[in-house]
Amino acid sequence: MTFDDFLGNARIVAALRRMLTGERLPQALLFAGPRGVGKFTLATLLARAANCERGVGELCGRCSTCKSLASLDDMEELARIGRQERGSASPEDVPLILRPHPSVTVLVPDTEYIRVSQMRYVVHEAYAAPTAGRRNFFIFDRAERLRHDYADTLLKVLEEPPPKTSLLLVTDSPFSLRPTVRSRCVSLWFAPLSGDEVAAGLQERRPEWKKAERELAASAAAGSLGAALDLDLDLYRQLRGHALALVRAALADDFSPQQLFEATATLAGKATRFDEEEVPLEGRKGFEISLDILYSLLTDIVYLKVGVPNVGLRHPDLHGELRALSQRASWTRLARAVEGLDEIWGRQRRNLNRQLALDAWALGPMALSAKP
Repeated sequence: MTFDDFLGNARIVAALRRMLTGERLPQALLFAGPRGVGKFTLATLLARAANCERGVGELCGRCSTCKSLASLDDMEELARIGRQERGSASPEDVPLILRPHPSVTVLVPDTEYIRVSQMRYVVHEAYAAPTAGRRNFFIFDRAERLRHDYADTLLKVLEEPPPKTSLLLVTDSPFSLRPTVRSRCVSLWFAPLSGDEVAAGLQERRPEWKKAERELAASAAAGSLGAALDLDLDLYRQLRGHALALVRAALADDFSPQQLFEATATLAGKATRFDEEEVPLEGRKGFEISLDILYSLLTDIVYLKVGVPNVGLRHPDLHGELRALSQRASWTRLARAVEGLDEIWGRQRRNLNRQLALDAWALGPMALSAKP
């Protein structure tokens, strides 16, 4: 992949190319934005292009540096090899350092966090002159996982940056970073991809999918090619069907008790069967997927209620049913539904009974004898 092949965020791509050709790369860059829009990919393209042996401003893909850095395309394998090489040694004694090339180092969370031992390695190595390239790069993937109590370890490098070194911090959650770290970076804010851009990426990488499947994945992913590529379409359709049943109950008192409780069990991750297999929705991450689908259905209903054209809907294939719900539901009920989801989302860190919370959310208006 080259800069010309990169999907979306053309303004950021153009800015990085100008930095390269003008040889004016900042010492610290923050790549911030939604998951799955290519932040890490673009960070690696920057490191490759800066060190490509055949030019400045682009990467050839054929020189020894480009070939070495091709391993960045499979980070899971690179991390697996790194952990295998460390063996049983302590993570504090032998930090997890992924170094596919002498001038490019990648730091990823070692279990839950990017550890202080990894940060100290960067501080120690950042002042070394490039040995096999023009510039040293240290790429922090999921930088929000920097150990909060030790993140200021990097301040020495950020405050007194070496002339031939760049730190690239990649994160979905920039405001989880320490302000002292964030304020010392030049920030690049990534936007979600358009539906057409996601569909184009799916056509290239999922050619076996039918057009309708690509369109469904593109609309469900809300501008994230990564999310679209990871989407299990069959599971997504099942979850969306259950979520729609809850929305009908919450907004229009339209439900059957059996269907409702089956829906809340599945969305809460308690269902045990799905097409003869377990439903992979255990834990907080799985529950967040369910909540995201509920939020997206409510958002589409609000758009339709105010008369927004059928552009940018997350569920365009449900247009008719969602329009009917938008006409039946009052603004009071819609506001109550959104507030209820907000409360459930905020209580996830506590000992929340997820199914009971969803039951109460769907049946709340009836329990309070509220009418549209």
